[in-house]
Amino acid sequence: MPRPRLLAALDEAADGQVTLVSAPAGYGKTLLLAEWVGQRPALTAWVSLDEDDNADRRFWTAVLAALDSCAAVPADNPLHELTVPGLPSRDPEFLARVADAVAAVPGPLRLVLDDVHELTAPDPLHGLASLVRDRPPGLHLVLSGRTDPPLPLARMRLAGELSEVRADRLRFSLAEAGAMLAAAGIPARPDQVRLLVEETEGWPAGLRLAALSLREAEDPDKFLAGFVGSGRAVSDYLVGEILSRLAVETRELLDAVSICDQLPAPLAAALSGREDAGAVLDSLERETSLVLTTGADRRWYRVHPLLRSHLRADLQRRRPDQILRLHRRATAWYAAAGQPVPALAHARLGGDSEEVAQLLRRQATALIADGEHEAVREALELLDDVQLANEPRFALIAALITTERGETAAADGHLADAASWWPPDPPADLLALRDLVRSRRAIVAGDPNVPPASADDTGSGAAAHLGLGPMAMVHDALDLLADGRHQEARDIAETALVQARHQHHVYLAALGLTVLAAVAAAEGDYRRMTALAAAADAELADPTWRATIAGAWSDTMRAYGALLRAEPATCLALAPTDAAGGSAPQLSDQLIVLRTALRGAALSDIGHGEEGLNELREARTVAAGRPGAAEIPAIVAVLEHRAATSQGRNEVARSILRWAEDELGPVGEVLLLRAWQLAALGRPGAASDALVHLLSGAAPVVLPWTLVEGRVLECQLALRGERRPRARRELDHALALAESMDVIRPLATGPPDVIELLTRHLGSFGDREPTALRVLAARTALGADATPVPLTERERAVLSMLPTQRSFDEIARDLTVSHSTVKTHVRALYGKLGVGSRRDAVAAARRRGILGPDGA
Repeated sequence: MPRPRLLAALDEAADGQVTLVSAPAGYGKTLLLAEWVGQRPALTAWVSLDEDDNADRRFWTAVLAALDSCAAVPADNPLHELTVPGLPSRDPEFLARVADAVAAVPGPLRLVLDDVHELTAPDPLHGLASLVRDRPPGLHLVLSGRTDPPLPLARMRLAGELSEVRADRLRFSLAEAGAMLAAAGIPARPDQVRLLVEETEGWPAGLRLAALSLREAEDPDKFLAGFVGSGRAVSDYLVGEILSRLAVETRELLDAVSICDQLPAPLAAALSGREDAGAVLDSLERETSLVLTTGADRRWYRVHPLLRSHLRADLQRRRPDQILRLHRRATAWYAAAGQPVPALAHARLGGDSEEVAQLLRRQATALIADGEHEAVREALELLDDVQLANEPRFALIAALITTERGETAAADGHLADAASWWPPDPPADLLALRDLVRSRRAIVAGDPNVPPASADDTGSGAAAHLGLGPMAMVHDALDLLADGRHQEARDIAETALVQARHQHHVYLAALGLTVLAAVAAAEGDYRRMTALAAAADAELADPTWRATIAGAWSDTMRAYGALLRAEPATCLALAPTDAAGGSAPQLSDQLIVLRTALRGAALSDIGHGEEGLNELREARTVAAGRPGAAEIPAIVAVLEHRAATSQGRNEVARSILRWAEDELGPVGEVLLLRAWQLAALGRPGAASDALVHLLSGAAPVVLPWTLVEGRVLECQLALRGERRPRARRELDHALALAESMDVIRPLATGPPDVIELLTRHLGSFGDREPTALRVLAARTALGADATPVPLTERERAVLSMLPTQRSFDEIARDLTVSHSTVKTHVRALYGKLGVGSRRDAVAAARRRGILGPDGA
């Protein structure tokens, strides 16, 4: 396999440097050097060392023979005449003659000493050190081996005398692994190549051995699943080339630590019974690269995954009882260190169900608060029926875990189990846990009748002693939010967030942020809603958060904000159709309705009108008659009616209005739908009358952003009635609301005559000018219908000159105006066209037909 990047790394060595190529067996060191030497063979002397070269005369005889046969050494050079004394490495005169002879070579010279790890005797090592120390400037010395030679490498590195190519650079990349398999005639999918590289960490020998076996495999996927630790070719190589060279005590230590993916030195000592375990692992990292340190402080160790898997599989075959004992030692160590997640994992692997039960009694609720739901779920699966029946606490924990994933039917089953095993005199914390689970289950399911969660106003009730006080508090906040008591809801949710962060419970912190986002949405602060939902997403690791119903709500609120900002592509990405598949949570009816409605509106915005209406119709069908807050049916009604009206589907729009009247009652959103209906029927006066109570605030609104829709419609109605001052006032109101709420969509997708008014008055909106420009930019991005762009004659003249390469000064001279006047006209053009540069202005003007291809 040609590997140009490594050849370049070898060529990087500066004059006078020593190149060290150091990596364990099977990293392709010799093949790499052979390829490198093959580019300029006349310059290179090569010595392949072995155990026999520990005889000092044999070592120097091999070195001189290689130099003697190198074409770069002239025929009259003293190297051809040198004789090797009895103890060459201890003979200063001989070493000096060698150095002088090499220095006399006219031009560069390479000396490669391959398998330098074979040198272990003091004399040749002394000679090697002398050659390194006294090397002439023209000699490029290359040392290659499985371990670092005993040379002052740290000093050389500090002095800039050392160029290094180690295992991390020799590993195969994805592209190189794919090319290797292809060259071997082995078809492999990209995911299979990725799996091989991940499991071998790019170890070339491991990849080659896998390729040999993969060629014969009937089922490549099955082979790859069992490759690590069970491949015969890999095992033979590891034993023959690596493990057989290690001391018995070192092999036993590696066996002991193989049960852990990574571990600190104290745990290695506990597993192996050796106080010097950390020193041994340090030595293995330094000398073999079979062990690597990880983490910011490099206090954690991990064995190469192929070697670790082989060791673990071999130990499982020979001493399965030892595997269990090692896992139990690890359990005890992690439990004492206050790390319950790895303690639970090792307790499960050690088959110690009683220890699992003990850990769950002490830590389960705190782990749920930290977002470690999968660890708790896996631990619960190890408990037997007797343990579960004796402790309803475990059933309640299982109910809470399944509730967080939106699996309310499974949660009901666990709650029923807890009830059947309920003790006659339950302790307070067990009662608190049951009340909290019931409350959480009702909220997740969208049940309007939420039972109390047994927490006081500061979260210091029994639920707080479970480590779940903030969860109970956000339930109270949601109750207040449903009652319209926004300030109180916000205060309690903020207190819950502070407590969760103080206790370092990241999942509860993310939950608090999600509830605060919901409060912001109810108050019409959609900018804050989006920011808080994004902060919730950032609080917890993506897979964990995405698997919960709270994570789904967070994504949905971000999708909602994107739709209102007229960013339909972002909305669709955040509310995908396959949200119920894979590791995603089971969505409640409320979430299904909301996400489907948002997708439908987004599809309509990007021109997929029929598909969008179908999604919106589906959302309305699911939402019909279901109990819950009015916000979701209001969103469905407004979005679907708007889509139907814009597509001329008046009969559909009438049915939506009737449905909204039944679902929502006398609210502002119903008035807006009536006004849209009347405007579509050509009755602007009646439509304006229908809007009066909405715009005056006399009618309650469920969705604050519908006020922007109402102002846009009233602006259009005023334009139709030739009431331009009124239209301008309504447009100002709409822009002010759009700015404060971060709601651009009603304007960006608004009627052409409203957009014409906006473009005509660009430059006169004061502080709202940036919002007006955002509206036009969003409309252009949506590919909305081309709207008339009202340009003055002078603006048209300036625009006609923009495709040329004239500067603004030159344009000013041509038009006999000042430079500042041209800049003013250009700024106005940018605003009216919704662009930010000269090139974009020309493109937008041509797209709208204002400017011909030739600039006319």
